Amino acid sequence: MSKCFISYRHVKPDEEMAGFLEKFLSRNNHKVFVDTGILVGTKWAEEIEKQLRESEIFIVLLSKESIRSEMVRQEVKLAHQLSQERGGKFTILPVRVDFDGELPHDLGVYLDSIQYAKWTPGVPFETVAGQLLAAIEEHKALPEKKQVQDDAASASGIQTLFDATDGIGAPLPAADLRLSSQIELNTGTVRLDSPFYVKRGIDEEISRQIKKTGSTTKVKGARQTGKSSLLARAYGEAKNLEQKAFYLDFQMVDEAKLTSMAALCKDLAWKISEELKTGIEPDDCWKDHRGAKDNLTKFMKEAVLKEAREPVLLLFDEVDRVFSCSFRDDFFAVLRGWHNRRATEDCWKYLNLIIAHSTEPYLWIKDINQSPFNVGYLIEMADFDISRVKEANARYGSPLRSETEIEDLLDLTGGQPFLVCASLYMLGKKEYAFSQLKKQAVEDRGPLGDHLRRFLWILHEEKELKDALGQVLRSGSCADEMCFFRLRSAGLVKGENRQSVQMRCRLYSEYFRSHL
Repeated sequence: MSKCFISYRHVKPDEEMAGFLEKFLSRNNHKVFVDTGILVGTKWAEEIEKQLRESEIFIVLLSKESIRSEMVRQEVKLAHQLSQERGGKFTILPVRVDFDGELPHDLGVYLDSIQYAKWTPGVPFETVAGQLLAAIEEHKALPEKKQVQDDAASASGIQTLFDATDGIGAPLPAADLRLSSQIELNTGTVRLDSPFYVKRGIDEEISRQIKKTGSTTKVKGARQTGKSSLLARAYGEAKNLEQKAFYLDFQMVDEAKLTSMAALCKDLAWKISEELKTGIEPDDCWKDHRGAKDNLTKFMKEAVLKEAREPVLLLFDEVDRVFSCSFRDDFFAVLRGWHNRRATEDCWKYLNLIIAHSTEPYLWIKDINQSPFNVGYLIEMADFDISRVKEANARYGSPLRSETEIEDLLDLTGGQPFLVCASLYMLGKKEYAFSQLKKQAVEDRGPLGDHLRRFLWILHEEKELKDALGQVLRSGSCADEMCFFRLRSAGLVKGENRQSVQMRCRLYSEYFRSHL
């Protein structure tokens, strides 16, 4: 008997399939967990993690709806961690539910290499259930696997992903840079430019920076203020200008590559080499007598910049991940060194850097003057003001019918771009009337429940943050400076200092008052 955990989103047909699989596998003497029978709260988060860690089989249902779920992402991330820790003693079994497009990058990095089952309308659930049972009991591989695709096939998969997300205004929790550029199909070039994207002054600012020769730009802002979307669009614009461009989300870097400076530098060099198709490979530049910093710098100069005649753009997203590494000072000193070299070596003038982060660097870096965070151009992200909410409302077909409703949505969400767009998407699809959305917004199974429950999981894992958030709710202050900045970078609170803090929006305030 195996213990199975089913990850899915509470929508049709996913919910119906999860229920069928639970009964089918239980009849075959396997223990199955689905989250329908537990109350949501901090105990809910504890129970979800407990059940997943006690499982041996992780079944994830991937549909047009679930690929946008923040909770599915959390569960997939933990499942991947468990599979790495346990080797062959933890199995991930993906099921594609009427969706054959590319997975969003932050899911694909974990799941693309794993064979999967596929369900389409008209196929009995029992067919998929039988394939899963054979995989569990007989260790048979699931029948489908991602093929090595030609450019046209890959582009078609990206188009399908776009059509299920950005193309209809259904926001992803994290931006996918492939959805903000152009792709080649058999029918010609297709520009993937969401009609629902709300431009701000920062879009013009970053556009100016990438057109310069030799610029360093920092993009700072809390989670889900649009940092990754901004970088994705900058990447797309650079490619359209026929610049060489490389993007790296540090959240997607394997844990093993963050164990040492040498491992990260070598991994970064290989990623750059493969993306930019450099004639010189990292091994051609790496010498034992040089340290990791010098080897990476030598590779950048010889392989990337020596023959450059146009700007070369490197975009580093979520660099906060490096802040907790013991070698953080050395790594950011490398980026500062590249910035400084522009003054003395002509080839370095062609390097443009964009670095995005949420956390305050000075909390982690000993000498901020030996980092890129006190030089260059700073772009600070902010939530939507009322004019941007109005524009977003218009782009979604004006589901909010009055100035009062627009103001109410701004008050509820605080102008948090993801929440604004997710709400307008559901209103535009007529899944909810606005009065219903307002009433049910703070419910665990409500329209924004998936987003809120993800925070509950994080707070369950980080007790000091949970306690600090409780203090903010009670007193409007936070005793610990590090906790204040972490809560602010996570996007839960706002304020200039820990003595004067408030919840980021009314939705968060009401939800966490009832759950902490």
